Amino acid sequence: MMILAEEVNPLWKWPNFLLLAGLLGYLIRKHGGPLLASRSEQIRQSLEAGEKAKADADARAAAVQAKIVNLDREIAEFRTSALADLEREAERIRHQAENELSRIEQHTTVEIVAYGKHARLELRQYVAKLAMELAEQKIRARMSPGEQVTLVNNFAGDLSTHAAGSGGSGASTHV
Repeated sequence: MMILAEEVNPLWKWPNFLLLAGLLGYLIRKHGGPLLASRSEQIRQSLEAGEKAKADADARAAAVQAKIVNLDREIAEFRTSALADLEREAERIRHQAENELSRIEQHTTVEIVAYGKHARLELRQYVAKLAMELAEQKIRARMSPGEQVTLVNNFAGDLSTHAAGSGGSGASTHV
């Protein structure tokens, strides 16, 4: 009982085909139009977003490129600034060292002068002490017991004369 496609009347084939094609056309037009329109809108929005992203990326790339170009200049400026700072600092340290050296030289000069004065004073005191000891030794060597008695008597007489001239204080009675 099987009916083969060849047994079906060829007249019915064309109306079936036209009915099927019309139904498919209607469904495609009814559902396919909005579907294609929404898909077309999605594609358009995706293209716009892609173009916007590309423009943003190009802008960022241009900014990075500008920074790279300016980076060499900035590095050169930093080097120049650092060298200038280094030179100023070296000059400040040099000036400070010169001032400190000058201060130390002045202080040393003052100390040397003070030590010289102190040494000369000690030398004078030592020389005076030696001169006194030498004079004492010479006087003791030249002095005899008779001369000592004469000196004491002359001294006592001078004291008596002096005491009598000042009003007689009685210093001469004890001698």
